[in-house]
Amino acid sequence: MKHWFGSRAVLAILGLLAIVSSAGCTHYYVAFNLNDEQFKPKGTSIAVISGTKEPQNVALVQMVSDTLRKKSRYHVASAAQISSAIAPYPQTIKGPYKSAYFSLDVDWDLSDRQKIAGIQRTLGVDYLYVIWAPIQVSSDGNAMRSMPAIAQLFEKPNSQEVAKTDLAFVVGDEGGVYLKEGVEELARQLAEQTKMAVAAKK
Repeated sequence: MKHWFGSRAVLAILGLLAIVSSAGCTHYYVAFNLNDEQFKPKGTSIAVISGTKEPQNVALVQMVSDTLRKKSRYHVASAAQISSAIAPYPQTIKGPYKSAYFSLDVDWDLSDRQKIAGIQRTLGVDYLYVIWAPIQVSSDGNAMRSMPAIAQLFEKPNSQEVAKTDLAFVVGDEGGVYLKEGVEELARQLAEQTKMAVAAKK
């Protein structure tokens, strides 16, 4: 089932996250969707990069990279490898959204495919996962915030889009446990759906 939502749905999801976080339930929304359910991996190397220079975006990308390294069979490019290859990094990449104020007004056709293709060629990876998390939304000055994000997975040689991801996280809790839970779920979905999950130990 596809969950490619627009701005109204984003607001509804963020509102829901705020409610359930206070109730002690889930603190994230993750929907990783392949464009082709018959997807077969054509390689094992991947780089996860930030689509903006925002600190929360860069931090989220690092967490996803670290988790994929542990939870998948992907060979994940390190932050040092990415920074040396595409300096300066992070840099701004036009993302698949019309605006980013209190929510993301998503339009998947708006991302700068030419720039993304150039970055993927430079990095030389089979897959490039670009994550955009340009804003954080707080309510009444509360330390707890909602962080909406979106991502696209591209495959070489032509940087064809093979998956889209809708995301929303509750952040600001002590120890960042909520965000870690969401990142774990993202890594799980990405690895399983692209058939690169680590085999369960018997």
